[in-house]
Amino acid sequence: MNKLDKYIIVNYIKSFFLGMMMFFSIFLLAESLNLTGWIMDGKFKLHDAFKYLGYGIPEIMTNTAPLGVLLGSLLCISKMAKQLEIAAMKTSGISFSRIALFPMIFSFLISMLVLWINYDTLGKWNAKKESLKERKVENKDPVRAEKDFVLVKIDKDTILYSGHASKKEGTLQYVEILKVSKDFKKIEKLYTASSGKIDFKTKRWTFKDLKERNLKTNVSVPIDTKTFNFVASMDDVLASPVEAKNLTMPELREKIVYFTRVGADSLNLRIDFYYRISFALSSFVMCLIGLSLGSRYVRGGAAVNIGLSVIIGYSYYGVSTILKSVATSGAIPIYLACFLPLIAFFAIGVKLFKDSEY
Repeated sequence: MNKLDKYIIVNYIKSFFLGMMMFFSIFLLAESLNLTGWIMDGKFKLHDAFKYLGYGIPEIMTNTAPLGVLLGSLLCISKMAKQLEIAAMKTSGISFSRIALFPMIFSFLISMLVLWINYDTLGKWNAKKESLKERKVENKDPVRAEKDFVLVKIDKDTILYSGHASKKEGTLQYVEILKVSKDFKKIEKLYTASSGKIDFKTKRWTFKDLKERNLKTNVSVPIDTKTFNFVASMDDVLASPVEAKNLTMPELREKIVYFTRVGADSLNLRIDFYYRISFALSSFVMCLIGLSLGSRYVRGGAAVNIGLSVIIGYSYYGVSTILKSVATSGAIPIYLACFLPLIAFFAIGVKLFKDSEY
């Protein structure tokens, strides 16, 4: 890295952080408006508000990274274009691709950072944020007190069905327990019971009228409930389905595989999984577009750059949101919905980048 590269990358990083601070502040302000109302209503204390904002930082960072990269690219390169530095470098034989090399490397690293946050951190912090909101604002117990039609995976090879579950009484009604093969291709054993009751200390269940059904002959044989070992907490039994945004990508992948094997709908989970990948890569694409548009000096300076950032960035968000909604209805394939905006904007970026070489 020579002095020119250092000059470019230092200015680019400064512009990037300026852009990130601007959009980060906007998103943070939007969250703060809700928090102010909750504090005034007595639902949140000040330390709860700061905790809530802290839990929301990963989501804000991932949402603002493409906009920060786009605005940073525009500010940095347009400033150099205004001072005729871009023209001077091109005249001296330095290509625009060489000028843009280190900003593009930096934006790729930002994309990888966003992907890592989406992969491992976003779901965990979103879940904490949602849990805090439910407890303080909505006064909800994260686990429901009663529930009809319970169908839950207890462990890797056990599925529980119950017509009704009560946390207060610690009971299940109309129980079926399925033991399945590891690959979920067949049911190995099926147990039925009219009801069940939990020992809250040991989390062990005792069942009434417990029987094992022979799947070949369809004949049921009574079983002594004392010898039948079934352990599961009421929280596991009654836990509500987790939203896709509150799961890490490994958890999303695990649920997608499980839902697919048992024939449940995993469409929203798959959309969220692939969208996190495509959205992370959008930072690199926005860098390509920002550098290209900023390479020619335009009157208006920062105001024009901010306007372009808002228009281009939110156009990407808008197209992505529309296609996700269409994919949810099943009208278009998931891969197309998640990656088409990325591919389209990348093609636009490549075209603009080629034009900037001359």
